[in-house]
Amino acid sequence: MNVTDFWMRVWDEIRVHRISRKKFAEYINIPYSTFRSWLYYRRSVEVGTAYEIASALGVSLEYLITGTEGKSERIRMKQIRDRKTTEVKMKKLLVELQGEMAKM
Repeated sequence: MNVTDFWMRVWDEIRVHRISRKKFAEYINIPYSTFRSWLYYRRSVEVGTAYEIASALGVSLEYLITGTEGKSERIRMKQIRDRKTTEVKMKKLLVELQGEMAKM
């Protein structure tokens, strides 16, 4: 694994999500100073931590490590995104239904 490429992809994904590095570190429960040193000094992290970072960014660990995603991983990530979209739609419908019930 090329650690520099890994962190460049992490950096790019954080920018894509338009959040600060500090907010991202908070989101994954890592002290900002630690996260910043990983990012700037290209430190290696444990596999579990790398997986958490990938999950929080909505990309696969394979992508962060290699820059590519396998077909099965792309399918899995699409399913996760679809599930989240369905969840949001269901919550919206539930709120609408509760509003209609309140009117009765």
